[in-house]
Amino acid sequence: MKYQLRFCGEGGQGVITAGEILAKAAIKEGRNAFKASTYTSQVRGGPTKVDIIIDESEIFFPYAVEGEVSFMLSTADKGYHSFKDGVCDGGVIVVEPNLVHPSKEDYARWKIFEIPIITIAKEEVGNVATQSVVALAIAAYMSKCIDIDALKQTMLDMVPAKTKEANAKAFDLGIEYAKKAQVVS
Repeated sequence: MKYQLRFCGEGGQGVITAGEILAKAAIKEGRNAFKASTYTSQVRGGPTKVDIIIDESEIFFPYAVEGEVSFMLSTADKGYHSFKDGVCDGGVIVVEPNLVHPSKEDYARWKIFEIPIITIAKEEVGNVATQSVVALAIAAYMSKCIDIDALKQTMLDMVPAKTKEANAKAFDLGIEYAKKAQVVS
């Protein structure tokens, strides 16, 4: 099965790193995967996106096909509005409700879930830098694109040793919140 996912936000939020971890975990599972990122010249604050393609077959084009993205997660309003139209009608979008503000039309077009990703990282994990891991876990659980345990292990293999405990907690909280998430209408 082919998965086309998109993570977007602002530079400095770890969006691209999350995409890299997901692609690497899929490759470890024996599938083909590619992550392609787009960002502005701003180091922090500019809109950023990463498309992650996972497929059993060979991948010939590294970006998600606009209008065929089945899952998107956004932690910044600018990124959301810049890249949302790539999501297929009826697709799933997860947003950080404190920062991303979909229109009424968006709620009618897509299945939108509001999960306070940054608040979870900041207040429950105690480290806002873990927001990308919270987001990664939510995306994996909700898209069903990868084995959760394999993804968690890949993530733990890639993060610095001193951050493993916080990132493991962030991952587990992401799964917990994803399980409870409800579509907003």
